Amino acid sequence: MWAVPVPVARIPIRFTYAYLIRSRGQAVLIDPGAGSPEGAAALTEALDAIGIPVRSLTGIVVTHYHFDHWEAADELAQQSGAWIAIGADEQGWVDDLTDDDVSLETATRRFQAHGVPMPRAVEFASVEDYRYTRDHVRPSLLLRHGDLLPLEGASLRALSTPGHSPGHVCIHDEQRGMLFSGDHILPGITPHIALNPFGSPDPLDQYLRSLEVVEQLGNVEVMPAHEYRFSGLGLRTQALRDDVARRVHEVSSVLEHSPRATAWEVASALTWSRSWSQFGVEAQRMAVVETAAFIAHVRQRR
Repeated sequence: MWAVPVPVARIPIRFTYAYLIRSRGQAVLIDPGAGSPEGAAALTEALDAIGIPVRSLTGIVVTHYHFDHWEAADELAQQSGAWIAIGADEQGWVDDLTDDDVSLETATRRFQAHGVPMPRAVEFASVEDYRYTRDHVRPSLLLRHGDLLPLEGASLRALSTPGHSPGHVCIHDEQRGMLFSGDHILPGITPHIALNPFGSPDPLDQYLRSLEVVEQLGNVEVMPAHEYRFSGLGLRTQALRDDVARRVHEVSSVLEHSPRATAWEVASALTWSRSWSQFGVEAQRMAVVETAAFIAHVRQRR
């Protein structure tokens, strides 16, 4: 197994780890990363050095639809003939998208419903990424919870872990005692949980339940898509629960004083890594849809 850092230019995280697993002359790549000349060069150079050129890939697994995980899969599959796999629930909501769902006008109305003022709502709509999911080649293998990947001599099992996205999957390497966690569990960052309009009305509840799914694996080594590999899964999942609980408390406090506050209003009142006024368009958009997920969770519990 090899980890290949694939550069990402459009977000603060500098790279996505693409994990290559070889078994009995076959090779599967998990989360090939963003599509860019720099990313393609990094993958090609690494795979050549390993001795498994791109044309020899057997399969490609995408843990979820975000561009920094999925984007490079299309070209790699075209070059190699490899199958592409994604969670069945992830592909399900993507398949259901209509032209109207992903139009600029509809997206703008969604952000207005969150209290985002014009023209900021238009700016948010212009960087919303749902419409790009339909640009990809449709995966040929749809993974359900418990499915084994078709890799001879290996035991790579898909685990359904929705929350970060509606159909996120992790891959458990049962022989090596490793968990390829995508964005579900990261060692130092609390994953972004957004209120996806095409997913669950309470994605935060999904996320917390999905933590229980991976906790049952016991003492595995976690191979995340960002940051670094780590052990101590149970300690990390508890720390993530604590982070979520603190944020739920903070959002609840704002809503107690302003029960009808919008996601835009609540987000601007929360504590972030830097001042709300310093956020750019993309950062504010992500903050608003994440805040909307927490508001939905708080209101579901009342």
